[in-house]
Amino acid sequence: MDKYRKLYNENFLGTSDVSILKFYYASFKIQQGKGKVSDAGGFLDECIEIAADTAKFFKVLGYLPFVNSKYGTEQERISKFIKLRRKDIEILFLKDEITDNEVENLLYGITQHSDTKHKTNDYYFEKTKEKILKCYSIQGKKQLGDRIFGYLLKSELLQVYTPEERLSAWHTFIGNDIAPSDAKLHANPKLNRSRIDNLTLSEHLESILDFYNEIGLEKAVAIIRKDIEKLSAKA
Repeated sequence: MDKYRKLYNENFLGTSDVSILKFYYASFKIQQGKGKVSDAGGFLDECIEIAADTAKFFKVLGYLPFVNSKYGTEQERISKFIKLRRKDIEILFLKDEITDNEVENLLYGITQHSDTKHKTNDYYFEKTKEKILKCYSIQGKKQLGDRIFGYLLKSELLQVYTPEERLSAWHTFIGNDIAPSDAKLHANPKLNRSRIDNLTLSEHLESILDFYNEIGLEKAVAIIRKDIEKLSAKA
C-alpha cells in the first residue's frame, strides 16, 4: 500500500497525461486496498466525471489573474482519453505495478483500434478531405483545416516534404479551387500562419486529436498527443 501512496503523492495535481493517469491508477489501488472499490470500470466512470468537472472548474478560474487553466485542459483531455481507451486502461489498472513506459505506450503508442486494420489510406484520405472542406466552409476555421492537413503530412501518409511538394499535394488532395490559408503548409502545424495564443492553439490541437481519434488514424494521434504535451510544458 505504501508504494501506491507514494505514487499518489508524487502525481497529485500533475499536469501531464502520464502524471494524471498514474494518479488515477494509484487512487484506484488505494481505494481497492481499503475495500471501497473492486471494479476498475466503475472507478473509471468516476474518473471521467471528476476530470470533466475539474476541467470546467479550472476553465472558470482561468479567467482570473495568476491562475493557470492548464490543469483543467489536461483533465478534459484525459477524460476524453479514458472514454476512448477504456478497456486498455482497465487492463492496466488491474496490474500490481506499472511503469512509465507502459503508461507512455498506452498514451502515445501506435496500438491500433480493433477495426483499424480494415481501413485503407483511401479511407483516411476521404475522411480527412471531408473534414478540411467542412472547416473551409465555416468562417474562422481555415487555419484549423490547414493544421489537420499538416498532421496528415506529419503522419507521412502523404510522402511530401518541401513547401512546393506540400502545396502541390494540397491541390491534388483538396482541388485547385481552394487555396490554403498558408501557402507554405508547414508539416509542423504550429508554424502554419500561427499568430494565435497558446490556449487557442491548444484548443485547435484538441479538436484535431478528437477527429483523428474518431477515424482511427493512430499514428497522427500519437504525434498530436506529444505536441500537446510540449505545448502544455511551455504554458
